Amino acid sequence: MSEDINPYVRELKTQRLQEILDQFENNTSTETPEMTLAESKRVELMRKMREDTDKKEYMIMLNAIVILAAIVMLTHYIVFMHLLSILLLIVILTFFVFVRRKLTIATLALSSFKNDFDQYLWEGFHLKEMRYAAVKLTFLIFFPVITVFLWDIVMVQNSLNGIWTNFIVALAVSTMGWIIFFHDDKTVLEGIEVDLKALEYM
Repeated sequence: MSEDINPYVRELKTQRLQEILDQFENNTSTETPEMTLAESKRVELMRKMREDTDKKEYMIMLNAIVILAAIVMLTHYIVFMHLLSILLLIVILTFFVFVRRKLTIATLALSSFKNDFDQYLWEGFHLKEMRYAAVKLTFLIFFPVITVFLWDIVMVQNSLNGIWTNFIVALAVSTMGWIIFFHDDKTVLEGIEVDLKALEYM
């Protein structure tokens, strides 16, 4: 039976890779463990993914954007009593709960792949993609909304009659900002995906 379809062989391989990784991280030995090229690449990629701070940073960004958007919508409603503000507040909170639930489910599901190192790496990568996509969607949509409604509050005038024009302008600005400031994150994700595909031939 081949290694690819033998759960026992996959579990042994995963256990060895995990022991090597733990040895590096915990400094339990001054000796460098002997590894094949394939093992070395897998351990290196796992360490790279674990050391990435995207989980903490993206969650802070997601929470900050949603909290700011909710505050702006609520303030706008209090000032102008506009029903659209409350409707958007409900949409924002619903979206936030949905996204956090999806990310939590994906994070918990990672443990089910602990006996298959390669699959674990792929699922970890997909979770990173989900975080990136969630923050990107939140930023591109809610930042323009925050800008438009915050402008009303600051100017103390309800200008929602031209909301679509203002929203499109703000969306263009937020899109350019995303491309400029988050290009490196996209490059890192693409690099990890290339490395993962390369592991299939090792």
